[in-house]
Amino acid sequence: MEWALEVFKGMEERRLPGETEAVWNLVRDGEVWTYRVWASPYLPEEVRAFPGCRQVVRMEREVRHKGTGEVRRTVSYALTSLGPEVAEARRLGELLLYRWEVENRSFWVRDVLLHEDACQVRGVGAQVLAALRAFLVSMLHRQGVREKKAALEAFSFNPLSALRFLGLYAA
Repeated sequence: MEWALEVFKGMEERRLPGETEAVWNLVRDGEVWTYRVWASPYLPEEVRAFPGCRQVVRMEREVRHKGTGEVRRTVSYALTSLGPEVAEARRLGELLLYRWEVENRSFWVRDVLLHEDACQVRGVGAQVLAALRAFLVSMLHRQGVREKKAALEAFSFNPLSALRFLGLYAA
């Protein structure tokens, strides 16, 4: 990780050609999320070993709760095959956020609500169940169901309602 710190340590004072920076805020659920993203095409030796790597990205997230004033900070690093001519810091930050949004919407539902990680089925059966879970979560998203937990509980008590939701009608 030292190589990542080395890449970005001088960017606050001055940027080299091709290095970009972006800062923006989002307000949601009583919190102010501040994103600060840097992107650099100057890759250290350790990173050049990754085929196709064109830039290294640093994203800082600061979340300030409006009511309590509590602040949480995180820093993440990423490598990308997108060059600076295709995606500057803002675009790369948005792509990272989109990736997390997809993961939070889909994998969280599968892990927490459907207990996918606790499933003891192995082999082909596990793959079939994972595909069914992914399909169900996709359908919930596609139909705009916001209360996924309530929908899944209703399906568990009445499996025929799940079939009707999926457009399959049992006789």
